[in-house]
Amino acid sequence: MRISFAVCGRFHAFPLAAEMEKLGVLEQVYCADKTWRAPSGIPPSRFQNRWDLAIRRRVSRYVPLFSKDRNIEAQFDLWLRDRVRRLQPGVLHGWNLHVRRTFQALKGEGWKLCLERSCPHNAFQDQLLREEADRIGLDYHSDSKTLDEAIEELYLADIISVPSRYSARSYNDPILIAKVRINPLGCNITIRPHFYRSRKPLRVLMVGNDFLRKGTHYLIEAFRLIKEPSGRLKIRGSVPREYAHRIQDPRIEILGPVTKSRLDDLYRWANVFCLPSIDEGFGLTTLEALAYGLPLVITDNVGAADVLNPAVACVVPIRDARAIEKGIRWASELEPNVVWNLAAKVLKDNSWTLSAKRQLSDVYLA
Repeated sequence: MRISFAVCGRFHAFPLAAEMEKLGVLEQVYCADKTWRAPSGIPPSRFQNRWDLAIRRRVSRYVPLFSKDRNIEAQFDLWLRDRVRRLQPGVLHGWNLHVRRTFQALKGEGWKLCLERSCPHNAFQDQLLREEADRIGLDYHSDSKTLDEAIEELYLADIISVPSRYSARSYNDPILIAKVRINPLGCNITIRPHFYRSRKPLRVLMVGNDFLRKGTHYLIEAFRLIKEPSGRLKIRGSVPREYAHRIQDPRIEILGPVTKSRLDDLYRWANVFCLPSIDEGFGLTTLEALAYGLPLVITDNVGAADVLNPAVACVVPIRDARAIEKGIRWASELEPNVVWNLAAKVLKDNSWTLSAKRQLSDVYLA
């Protein structure tokens, strides 16, 4: 079996591909990333990169004219199609919305087409976010053409790889359900050297952009229920302008993009980490927080709940500020040494090495 990865970006393709190289089954990596050289663990001869498309994508974040330029993914897909056709059939592992034309060309040609869809079913996610916007009075826009193309890819795929039971549960068509395989994401995050962390005063941290998906509103509402004057909540993420004026709590701080060293400081500053997402296929930030010995409060729509130890992670319903508040209080009372010890085991049991082996046995060969 030979496996090629295709992603207009990088996501978690690089660590997964590096592990496949160790296992002797990597064919090629096709990507559009800003890197100038093959990532560690991937031989240059197996790495093809459209960095020009990556630069265009980065520019599109700041230039409104290009902010919805779907032509980037289309160009990547056409480029990919021409190159993959030169290979002997094997496994092509592509990311949703990046490989539709390639899958169409390879269908029935002896390939096993694996589609990575970390989030839930596209229509399920779209409806969830639409409902969320209505609930809290924000605008929400989706592109029906893009949605249709994404769903078409699901039907073209032979396998749909998802990282959690939450994502898997979102499929209701028997045709698609039969294709879904669950494999939790891995990480190469190592536990940090232990340091003293005070449980008082309360210091809550959230890390995550995309206000609607991350459920940021419910964490803000939960923190309002905590009347501790010295308590603090820091949110490293985005808050829409039309919502920002509602916060009106000097204990809450919204932070924009930060450097790695600043993010390190934030993880060390906090004594509770909260990810209140209404939609989170996995949530690698939970494992990042664990590496700093932080207890977690997450919702049952955070896929990482599948691999977390309930002794250090409180799982609450989505859209429930009162439950989040109670979870924060519970987490703030945990003994730090207990969290450190259990966190180390969770990280050890969820390496990219183990994830790659599961990908082979439980996804490609299942």
